[in-house]
Amino acid sequence: MEGPYRDLGSGFARLMGAEGSRRGPSRIDTVEDVLRELVRNSRDAGARNVYVASVLKGRRYRILTILDDGHGIPESHRDLAFEPGVTTRHLAPIQEPDLIPNATPHGAGLSLFHIRRAAIDAEFTSTSSPTGIRVILDTHSLPERALQSGSRPSRSNQEATLRAFLQSNSPGVNPPDLYLASPSRILATILNNRIIHSGWLRDVRGSDVARIAEFADDVGLEVSSRTIRRVMGGEVPTALPLSRHEDEGSKKRERTGVSGVRDGPSLVLGPGEVREISAILSRTARAGYLDIGELKVQSRAGEIVLKASVFEPEDEYE
Repeated sequence: MEGPYRDLGSGFARLMGAEGSRRGPSRIDTVEDVLRELVRNSRDAGARNVYVASVLKGRRYRILTILDDGHGIPESHRDLAFEPGVTTRHLAPIQEPDLIPNATPHGAGLSLFHIRRAAIDAEFTSTSSPTGIRVILDTHSLPERALQSGSRPSRSNQEATLRAFLQSNSPGVNPPDLYLASPSRILATILNNRIIHSGWLRDVRGSDVARIAEFADDVGLEVSSRTIRRVMGGEVPTALPLSRHEDEGSKKRERTGVSGVRDGPSLVLGPGEVREISAILSRTARAGYLDIGELKVQSRAGEIVLKASVFEPEDEYE
């Protein structure tokens, strides 16, 4: 009689029969489902830092590159890991906390087969130091969740997915630090944090564009030479890890305003003046490879409040 799993070596096994079905992953219906499963795999592989580079090409193709400092996989298992039922947690399945509906014990890697089936392409770009997975998704067939705001990029839903993941970890479990940004900012961050191969630690000195470009290509980050020069020159800011909770101080400032002014004359701006201010802000933002959303102007006693979202354009703006 065949056992519940077949040993594939190097800690990998293929779950068989009913055991494989019992530990099947959650449904893959959206881009955010893919993101959640990839980050969960990183956590299960012992990663303390997970870097998500996200970009939208042609306003249709979502490219996710997940880099982490987890255990990695043997080079010989690069393709095997995407086969059905393959996992490294066959003897120690992971039980998610009760707050996740219909959660079943699962094993690291079980979702990779389903992700590859749902994707245009899915592959390991690097098997260790860092471990890298790059996935290309067609949002026409695997949609992203509806935008929460027309003035913000759809990455906002990915951020919400990652924050929900952080909150879903069992009490006592210290989840990894999660970073979400454009490929250029993720490159700046991993170089700053030294999450790179030991050979690269010796060779990359912050002055060789070709070497950094080779590293970026190896791990699946698409960045131009011009962008790499900006990274090396410190012009591209590093990303900050997402926290479990939004900063309460910033929420309070948004609700109450900053200055606290309650009286004084009111200055009303007409549509022409608002357009001029918006143009100035747009030019300033683009100089830093950013963009702004719709400018909103509030005229109150003693003050004028200008509010516009600032974001990195997702559609090929390197």
